[in-house]
Amino acid sequence: MEPKQPIPSRLLKPQVHRFAESVASELGYAPGAALEPILGRLNGSLEYRSLFGSSDSADSIHVTPDGNFTIFMSGLTSSERDRFTIAHELGHYFLHFPLVRKKFPGASMVATRWVDETDTDQRRAEWEANWFAAAFLMPNDLFKADADLSSNDIQYLSLKYGVSMHAAQIRLATLS
Repeated sequence: MEPKQPIPSRLLKPQVHRFAESVASELGYAPGAALEPILGRLNGSLEYRSLFGSSDSADSIHVTPDGNFTIFMSGLTSSERDRFTIAHELGHYFLHFPLVRKKFPGASMVATRWVDETDTDQRRAEWEANWFAAAFLMPNDLFKADADLSSNDIQYLSLKYGVSMHAAQIRLATLS
């Protein structure tokens, strides 16, 4: 059976945020902590690939029918970018794979970095995975409190949460 693409959850952004924070809490994730131990507990693995020339594209997740998964990463990006990518791929795993498993029992799922921009379902799934990643890594209440305490110091927030300054800026703007 061919691997299936993610099926969007159709949850609203605030619902995805709450779900991501709930998943992070259940997994015992603390903002800024390493993500690799979580992957191991979920029977997932991380592999680094070239952005070009590989059939397994970088910045993607491959989930087997039994729920084991591999996240493929580029070796050319920063650790902060990698953390966001890992959280993004976990978004596909938690939001979209259960829907694939329900609709197509026994199917695997592959979510890749590059989606057909005319495919509204795939664009939606990418948005949802981005929303998930932002809330997983930078939970609403804690991030807001740290932003207030630091007078919205983007560099401080970026370092504390282990995300790029760009990701911290976007999260701050989203929560303002």
